[in-house]
Amino acid sequence: MLTIAIERANRFDHTIKARNWRECGGAALVTAFFAFIARRSPNALACAGNLVVAASGLWIVFYMLRYGREAPAPAPDRSLADFQQALLRKYEHQIRLLKNVKYWYLLPPYVGLLLASAGKMMADDAKGQPGWPELVAVTIYTAVFGGLWWLNEVYGVRKLRRERARLLEEMDRPEGLAY
Repeated sequence: MLTIAIERANRFDHTIKARNWRECGGAALVTAFFAFIARRSPNALACAGNLVVAASGLWIVFYMLRYGREAPAPAPDRSLADFQQALLRKYEHQIRLLKNVKYWYLLPPYVGLLLASAGKMMADDAKGQPGWPELVAVTIYTAVFGGLWWLNEVYGVRKLRRERARLLEEMDRPEGLAY
């Protein structure tokens, strides 16, 4: 049973580490893309918005590397209960991280996109062009950000809570883990 607990904790750690690196890679690409776009912005407001999105990418990299994972699993010579407690702490940590995703992950780039869109609408208005196409873009990225919020805070948290409940049930059983 201890071997199963070790494998489970290691698999969870690997999943979180892979997710963190994917997120950091994506955020680095967002930073590079929006920093480049900022140089070509039609006005100061659009430039500021694009720079906010670029800075948000750096913030996400920092946050993921700093807070994205819990402490490593205990040494292999520890007890089954130690591994179960460590995995329980890891679940709790990821649930807290996902419950706050709207603040540290979604809100900063969303605000930047709103600013960039406002700047683009102002530039279009100054040229006598309609601003409604930019409203379509705002609607699309609002829907995307809403979907990302749901995926993390609703679906992801629900899944982690089910895993945590399963682990708590296993910890209450005298026979231990049921794989």
